[in-house]
Amino acid sequence: MINDQLSRNFKYLRISITDKCNYRCSYCMPKDIFGKDHQFLQKKELLTYEEIIEVVKILKRYGLEKVRLTGGEPMLRKNIELLIKGLKDEALVNQVSITTNGSLLDHDKIRLLKTNGLDAITISLDSLSQDTTDELNPTNNNIPKVLSSIDSALKIFGTLKINMVVIKNKNSHEIIDMVKKFLHKNIELRFIEYMDVGESNNWDYENVFTSKENIDLIKEYYSMSKIVVTKDSTSEKWQLDKYPLSIGFISSISKPFCSNCNRGRLSADGKFYTCLFSDAGYDFAGYIRNKNLSLGEYFEKIWLERNDQYSQLRFTKKIIKNKKNKVEMSYIGG
Repeated sequence: MINDQLSRNFKYLRISITDKCNYRCSYCMPKDIFGKDHQFLQKKELLTYEEIIEVVKILKRYGLEKVRLTGGEPMLRKNIELLIKGLKDEALVNQVSITTNGSLLDHDKIRLLKTNGLDAITISLDSLSQDTTDELNPTNNNIPKVLSSIDSALKIFGTLKINMVVIKNKNSHEIIDMVKKFLHKNIELRFIEYMDVGESNNWDYENVFTSKENIDLIKEYYSMSKIVVTKDSTSEKWQLDKYPLSIGFISSISKPFCSNCNRGRLSADGKFYTCLFSDAGYDFAGYIRNKNLSLGEYFEKIWLERNDQYSQLRFTKKIIKNKKNKVEMSYIGG
C-alpha cells in the first residue's frame, strides 16, 4: 500500500466503461446540453475490456481491493459480463460491483452478471412518481421496469443498494414514500445529497436537502439505530427498528469525507482522476498502450503527490476562485 499527502491509502477504483447513457437526468446529463449534437466518445477511444483488466492487475500491487463499474450507463456496453469475469478470474479483484439505472436489466441478465462473478449491484431510483421522474429525467424513464429490475436483483443477490439523489423541492417530498416502498425488503436505501459535480447541472446550495434534514424527517415516522461502519465508508448508515430496510446517507456537501477517501476514478477513455471534483485526469491509456512505459510507476507518483480535498474546502474563497471546469459526472462515473 502507498499513502498520499494526507496519509490516505488506495483501495477502491470506480471505472466508467462508457460516457453514454439512455437517461438525461438533470443533475448529471441535462437534455439541453447532452442533446443529439453532443459528441460522445468513439468506440476506438474507449479502453478495451482487456486494457481495463490490465490496469486493474497493475493497481492491485498498490492495494486495490474493490472495483465498481459505472458510466454513463454501464449496461449500454456490450458483453459486460466478460469484463466482470476477467476482473474476478484474471485480475483477482476481491469485490466487483456495478451501479446502473436498472432500465436495461432483466432477470436473465442479472443472473448472467451474478454467474460471471458480480458481487453486488446498486440501482438508481430518484422517484416513484411519474410526474417527478419526467421532470428530473425527461428521457426513457420507466419506473415499473426499474422496480422489476430491483425485485429480480433482490431475488438473485439477496440484497442490493438503491441510490436516490435528493433535490430540495424536486423530489425531497418523496423521501417517506420511498422508505415505505422498500420497508419490508432487505435493501440499503441510500439518500445522496445533491452535489456540484461538473459544470452543467446549475448546482445551487439552496437546492441541497441535507442528510440531517433527511434523518430528522424519517425519525418523525420511524425509529432507527445507528450502524457502525468502517472508517473509509462514504455513508452514514442506520437500521430501521423492526424492519429489514437499512438506510444510508451520503453527505458530500454537509459532511465531507475527504479525509478518509481511498478511491480513484478511471474514465471510459482511460483518464485517471484522483477526485470526483477533478478538472484534469492522468493519461492511463497512453501508458497501458505503450509497453516502454510503466503504468505502475506513473500511478505511484500520482498517488504519492495526491492532496485532493475539494469537499472539505468547497466553500472557501480559494476553492471557489481556482476550481474551474470540473469534469462531468457522466464522464467520470460518479
